[in-house]
Amino acid sequence: MPQTTTRQHWKATSVAVLGLVLACTGLTLAALSNPSRFSSNVRNDKYIDLLAGGGLACTLVGTGLFVLAVNRTTASMTRRDKARANLGIGLGAVFQLAGVLLTGPMQWHDLSGLVVILASLPLFVWGAMHYAHGKGQPKWLGCAGLLGIVGLVILMVLPDRRDVDVIDHESDIEFGQG
Repeated sequence: MPQTTTRQHWKATSVAVLGLVLACTGLTLAALSNPSRFSSNVRNDKYIDLLAGGGLACTLVGTGLFVLAVNRTTASMTRRDKARANLGIGLGAVFQLAGVLLTGPMQWHDLSGLVVILASLPLFVWGAMHYAHGKGQPKWLGCAGLLGIVGLVILMVLPDRRDVDVIDHESDIEFGQG
């Protein structure tokens, strides 16, 4: 991998990790803004609003950075692998989030959320397998998708082993241009 490509790769990975840290910080702040943790008075309402607002801002900025970094690491993929990776990982992540929201805080006795989270894993892994394949890695490395977003970061760190000329030719053939 050429020097500039390596530098761009690590830049994208660093932005992705920063995005994840910000998103996790935001989700933590939002969880801490739970009104039941505070007594009812105006001073505490300000803390609740500050935690909720800061949590939302961090989560949005972090998610945006993460998506930007993922888009950078998929730039050399064929359209087919990119579309399948985006579809599988995107829908898998949405279903995982829905499962967490269904479960609610400290209510793991309600299995509906856990069932949704577990049901999302095959879709997420399928997308991760196409992500790995699109980077020229063995498809089985997509099993890192079992780790959710952490698995996706692991796949992002892996170098892109695809030859750009081969990618352009495959894209042309896929869409009937070659």
